[in-house]
Parts: sequence; structure tokens; C-alpha cells
Amino acid sequence: MPRKQGRVRGFIWRHSFGIAVLVMAVFIAALGYIGYNYVLITRKFDSSRRWDLPSRIYSDATPLIPGLEFPRTLLEAKLNHVGYHETKAAVANPGEYRFIDTGLEIYLQSFVYPDMEFHATPVRVEMQGAAVRKIVRLSDGISLRAVRIEPELITSIYDDVMEDRVPVPLDAVPEDLIDAIIAIEDRAFFTHEGISPRGIARAAYTNFRKGSVVAGGSTLTQQLVKNLYLNPKREMSRKLREAVMAVILDARYSKQEILEAYLNEIYLGQNGAVQINGVEQASQVYFSKHARYLTLPEAATIAGIIRSPNYYSPSKNPQTARDRRNVVLKAMLDTRKIKQSEYETARAVPMTVPKYPKSFRSAPFFVDLVLKQLRETYPETQLKTDGLRIFTTLDTIMQRAAERALEQGASSLTKRYASLRKSELPLQGAIITIQPGTGYVKALVGGRSYSKSQFNRALQARRQPGSLFKPFVYIAAMDPARGEEALTASSLLSDTPITVQTGSSVWKPQNYDGKWHGSPTVRRSLAMSYNIPAVRAAIDAGVPNVIKLASKIGVESRLQPYPSISLGSFEVTPLEIAYAYSVFANEGVKAEPISILAVATKEGKVLENREVRMRRVAPADLTYVMNDVLKDVLNYGTAAKTRSLGFRRHFAGKTGTTNDYKDAWFVGYSPRILTLVWLGFDDGKSLRLSGSDAAVPIWTSYMNKIVGMIPDADFRRPDSVVERQIDPETGFLLTPYCPQPRAEVYAKGTEPKLLCNVHGRSYEPGYSPELIPRDGERPAIVAEGSGQPPQQDERREDARAKKKRPRLFRWIFGDR
Repeated sequence: MPRKQGRVRGFIWRHSFGIAVLVMAVFIAALGYIGYNYVLITRKFDSSRRWDLPSRIYSDATPLIPGLEFPRTLLEAKLNHVGYHETKAAVANPGEYRFIDTGLEIYLQSFVYPDMEFHATPVRVEMQGAAVRKIVRLSDGISLRAVRIEPELITSIYDDVMEDRVPVPLDAVPEDLIDAIIAIEDRAFFTHEGISPRGIARAAYTNFRKGSVVAGGSTLTQQLVKNLYLNPKREMSRKLREAVMAVILDARYSKQEILEAYLNEIYLGQNGAVQINGVEQASQVYFSKHARYLTLPEAATIAGIIRSPNYYSPSKNPQTARDRRNVVLKAMLDTRKIKQSEYETARAVPMTVPKYPKSFRSAPFFVDLVLKQLRETYPETQLKTDGLRIFTTLDTIMQRAAERALEQGASSLTKRYASLRKSELPLQGAIITIQPGTGYVKALVGGRSYSKSQFNRALQARRQPGSLFKPFVYIAAMDPARGEEALTASSLLSDTPITVQTGSSVWKPQNYDGKWHGSPTVRRSLAMSYNIPAVRAAIDAGVPNVIKLASKIGVESRLQPYPSISLGSFEVTPLEIAYAYSVFANEGVKAEPISILAVATKEGKVLENREVRMRRVAPADLTYVMNDVLKDVLNYGTAAKTRSLGFRRHFAGKTGTTNDYKDAWFVGYSPRILTLVWLGFDDGKSLRLSGSDAAVPIWTSYMNKIVGMIPDADFRRPDSVVERQIDPETGFLLTPYCPQPRAEVYAKGTEPKLLCNVHGRSYEPGYSPELIPRDGERPAIVAEGSGQPPQQDERREDARAKKKRPRLFRWIFGDR
């Protein structure tokens, strides 16, 4: 034995230098390894950008104003998607609401908006049915003119990782949630040094028995290290490094700092394709509330998810999640964090999930438009990592109603018509709602299912507008600059067969009903969407003039100078034609499309505010006349179905149907709102349905749901518009003998000057028949002006001859 010891001693003596060098090298390597990990940990942990955060896109705020209507189903969905939750008792915390006999009690949440701040306020919204009657602040009983529900998060712009979190400070996390996590995940968190020897020993024994690494004995600190710095693979080398880094992290930072980072980093499941990270995001996804308002059972549920997030997800496996929640509650009882009575009460609470679960991406077709506009200004990396806050014009109540109306309407049409059921492709559509006075896009649906087809028909589909183009033809023909040749709403146009030759081609347009209608007025021609009068109006005005005016108003697509343009034979996008129609709704002023209101950093610094850009592109008097004419489309014309389906507002509108019935359109509007609906097949197959049959019912179903949210407003009559009583059969001024009087509007200077000479007596210009009795009444009709157009020479000469006769003679014997 002494001999062996001597050999060892001799070996060490002979190799002492080499051994010293080896020990020194190992020491330096260990020191370097620790130093490297120390730098790695502190650099990321201390960084103000500990996490790359996706930019978030928000809707517009929703105003609640007395006099407006909000159906409960739409309003409650809005509240839940924003993050409110229903309570049975009186509202006591921000984010709570309850419906009562007289309406709604809601505790509005705080929210920082660019240049303003929403303050948490409890209010009572007194309602009669869906109508808001009064808003009272519960804290002092003061009546409020209006309140606003804060903007709703509609999506985030992710990088390839597709993870989402909402970082919160430690004091925003309820004590019950902290206690629950520590009780079930790491009871010695506040006493160990980053690793737990007992936990490691227990895990080592389990792994030895199983013959592989199946348990880790990880502390919260080790879990944080794994999530922040390492991969999730169960390898011994990774576990050793995890332990070293956990000790370093625990030595460098306080328990409170580590716990806060853990609560914001921990993986807690999936919301669609997006990872849920952090307790705040989990609270909003699973319970539609901020983490600070979690109840004890809800806090225990989230703590229970950590072990296996997808298996214990309350939305996927509610019973399994409930069992796991009760295990967490028992752990809290064992660690004396809750009392026996609290345990029993919480354990008895059923597992509930929100009625309207949050989607990680709402309004995807609208988001396409937002991203298109964002990428013109901001680089992709900034959008995906800087946590920008983008506030948009979207009204999520309108958006959800539009999505539902399109899907239900298209499904209903498919069930009703065999020709649609036989198609290999599904019937598609688009709905666009805008505010004419601002250009704000309030809702945009570009198809029936974004998950099945990302082709955005509202923005990308190029389709023929058909009869939707006729108002642009007529407004060009009604231009007062044309003098006596200008058409008016009461002008008569021939609806008889016509042959048009362009080059070597011959075109014989037909009406959709295959009939001829004599000589209807411009008003009736538009209301009933007759084709032949529109063709004659385009030829009369000059096709180049029609193109010039349509381009000025906002039809950006290339237009060819052919008479068939009068029937919408070219292609446009739905968004393009919707904004062209907004010129009518906005008294001749066009507002450029806006989907983004403001962009701010995550700290609240405003990077930009988008301003409304407007320009006059048409005279106010002509657009007013056109609006008045297009009201009759809904009153008795091709969109009269809106009235039979219950729509009562004073809207103007126009249906559109193309050749072979490939496209069906309807656009209806008031000064406050405009909605366009398009239906068709992506491959251009015929619908065999008109705009009246296909688009009008969907438009009406949608508008009946949301129109109460919009103040009622009629079109304002400019001073340059005059009203005259006319005979609609002739378009001349009314006499006591005309059987069907009608009030008609005109741009000043274009009104008729002659009295009707078809019914009963005839009168020359300037004559006032107010002394002639009719059915016991005294008509007050005065003709003004100096005569008819010069082409009517015979009538003009006859009027001059009559003017020489004494008035009494004319009154007794008549003007024959």
C-alpha cells in the first residue's frame, strides 16, 4: 500500500506542472463558461426590449349615444371581444357588465388612446329595446352625453415565431395567481438559490427508474431560463446548462424580478396558430378579462395549464382543466394560501369559458387593407418586433354583422337556386361599408372564408359594374354647362329599339326585361334601370365626356370610349366603385379611403395621425338631384325589396347586373353611411340572378341590423337646387288639368320653363292660371322663363301668337 501511494505521489510530482496547467485550464474554462452565460443572461434580461413584441392592430372606439340602437347580440359580442365579462352582481371592477331590466350596467375600462385616455368609469345605459335612452354615471348620478367602449384588438403582426404576450408588472398580477403557480410549480421558490437539490434528486430517481429523461425537477427559475435562452429538448447537457444559468440568474436578480419575467414569458397554450405567452394574454384568451380581475378558480385554472398547456386548456378540454384546477386548489390549501371554506367554494365552481372566444385574427380581409397601407411607410421588421399600436377605422360590430350577413345570405341563395348548387366553386361576395364624410372604412369583407381563400374580392376582384355605372352617365348628361341640351330628372328619353355602330361593329342593346317602355323620364329610367335610355343619354352627352366625369369622380380603372360603357362593360374593384358612389353621398366631395387613424409606439408616442383628405369633384346641386332620383330605386324601383324586407330609412341606391348575369351588385347610402354588396363566382360563371334578387336581400339583412347605430340623416338640399311641380308624363310644368302632379328637383337654371300642353288647356310661357278652378281648389302654379329649347320652333311661334291676345279673351275662349 505504501508502495502504491509512493507511486501516485511520484506520478503527481513528476507531472505536477502538467496537472497544474490542466486544473488551471479547467478553472479558466469554467470561469469563461460562467462568464459567457452571465453576459448572455444579463444582456437579454436587462434589455428594455426583453421580448420582441408584435405590432397590434386595433379597431375604432364604439360610441354609445342616446338615440342610437345596439342589438344585444351584437353589443354583448363586442363587450366580450374587448375584454369585458358578465357578472350577476352590481358591477364593481373595470371590465364587468350585466344586463338589467332597464338596460345595461357596465364598468368601462381604462385605455390609452393616441392623444387621449379612457378612464375607468361605471355607467348605466338605460335602454328601451335596443335603443339607448340615457347614460348615467353610477358614481354620482350625472347624465352623460355619450360614452365610448375602447378599441378592440383585432390582430397582431407576428414574426415567424407567432407568439403573443401582453407584458404586465408584477403588481398587476393578483396574489391568488402567484400563490397558485408557486404552490403547484415551485413551493420553495422564495428559499432556493435557483435550483432545488430535492427536486433534482427526485427527478434523477424518476429518470433512473424510467431509463430515460422524463422528469426535470425544474424550478420556476429554470423554466424561465429554458424559455428565454434554451431549446426545450430533454438532454442532459441542456439540463446542466439550465441549472448553471438558473443559479447565475438567481444570484444576479431579485426573486420579484425573476417572478415578473416568468409570469410574462411562460407558455400557456395556443390561440389558433399563435402561441399564448404570459398570464395576461392567457387571462384575456381564456376568460376575456385582465389578469388583475381573475377569480380564485380562474387563477387556479391558469396555474394548472402550465404543466401541459394544450392538454389542460379550458377551451379544448374543460373537464380535464377542471380536474387539474382542483389539484391546484388542493396544493394552495396544503400550503395554507387559502382556507378550507375558500377551497370548497372554488372547487364547486363550474368550468366556464367566454361566450364569444377571442380570435387571434379578426376581420382578416380588412387587415389586408391595413397592412397594404402600413407597408408603404414602415419596414416589415419594425412591424413585427417593435410592438407598435395601430388604431384603425374598423367598427367591429358592423364587421361581424357583415361577415354573418354575407355567409348566411350566400348560403340561403345556394339552397334556393339549383343553378348555384350545381357550381363547382362556391358563390362568393364582398361587402364594404364606409363613412362618406370621412372616407373611413367601417367594415370590409372580401369573401366568405379567409381560411379557405385569401383572395380579397373587395380589393382585388375586377368585375363589370353593369347598371351600377348608369348614374355617372346621367350626371354627365345633366351638366348645366351643356345649356339647353342638359338633361334633367324630368327629361323624357326614348326607350325604343336602337342600333349603335362603332367602327365595323353593330350593337343592339336590350332592356333586361326584354320590353320597351315608351318615353320614360330620367328619374323612372334610373329607378327601373332601363338600358336604352342610358345608352341614349351617353351618346347625347358624348362618351368622352362621360369618361372624363367618371374618372374625375373616382372611377380609376381604364375606360374605353365605346357606347357600351353606359351599361358598365368595363371592370372595376368593389372598393373603387364604393368610393366613387361616396361622392354622391357627400354632396360632390370625395374623401380618400382611410383605414388607419393613428400609429403609436408601445410607450404611447404618436408616430403619425392620418388626416382626412377631401376634394370636390362634382357640383353639389347635381349630386343632390341624383340622390333624390336614386331614392326611388328603393321606393319603387329595382331595390323596392328593401322596403318589403323592413328597411325604412331615406336612403338612395342603385342595383347592378351585368351581361349574362355574371355579377350582382347593390349600393345603398345616406350622408352618414354607404354599403356596397357584390356577389358572383370567381370563375365568371353566370349567377342567373339580378342585383335585385341576389345583392339586395343581403344588403337589407345587414343594414337592418346595424343602421340603428347610425344617426338618421337626409341629404341636405343646396340653395342652388329648386323644386317645381311638374307633369311626369311630359316633363313640363304642372297645370290644373294634369292628372298626376309630381314635385321635381332641379339644379337652378335647368328647370322646365313651359307648362304642360297635353292635358286640358295649353298655356304660353309666363302665364299664371291661378284663377282657373279645379275640383273646387285654387291652384297656385306659376310658370317662369322665356320658352322652350329652340328646336321646338312651332310651339315657340304659337306661344308668341297667343301672347298677343287679351287675357280675358284667352280665359273665356281658351288658347287653341
